[in-house]
Amino acid sequence: MSERRNFHEALEPVIYWNTSFVIARWDINDPFHHECVAFSQRLMAEGVVCVVSDFTYNEFAFHIIHRELLRESRRTGQWWRNVLRNQPHVFQAAMNEVEIVRAELERRTILLPVTETAHDLAFTLMRQYNLLPTDAYHVAVALDAGVSAFVSLDEDLLAVDGIAVYTCP
Repeated sequence: MSERRNFHEALEPVIYWNTSFVIARWDINDPFHHECVAFSQRLMAEGVVCVVSDFTYNEFAFHIIHRELLRESRRTGQWWRNVLRNQPHVFQAAMNEVEIVRAELERRTILLPVTETAHDLAFTLMRQYNLLPTDAYHVAVALDAGVSAFVSLDEDLLAVDGIAVYTCP
């Protein structure tokens, strides 16, 4: 099991931002939005080095685009994939928000590389902890870079031995 920490406990010098935290940090409708904003401000104020991976970018972009396609899907009664194909302006409008979040993320974090070692470790983590692939890749990329502290709202990461996970109650 990992070490579960709340947002008020002592901070590690480097913390990996999992996508669930990034989404909650920027989505004002997320139930943990305010706690995540306050924690990200604390991290910056205390000089914590914040890191992410390509998987973070991929998942938050998909979240934003999918959310907007679903909204239009509910409004029009179309399947969300048909909205994607038939109404490209919905996708392009969502991309405006993706770019804003991307710029903020680039300003606040450092992008870690996905190495061959991380790739191999991800498969080991999937098997060992029953992690979904993207969760395993988040952990593998961080561990490969020597980072063992995460901020996440994803309970699945708590199964991984040897890491610390900052999370909301």
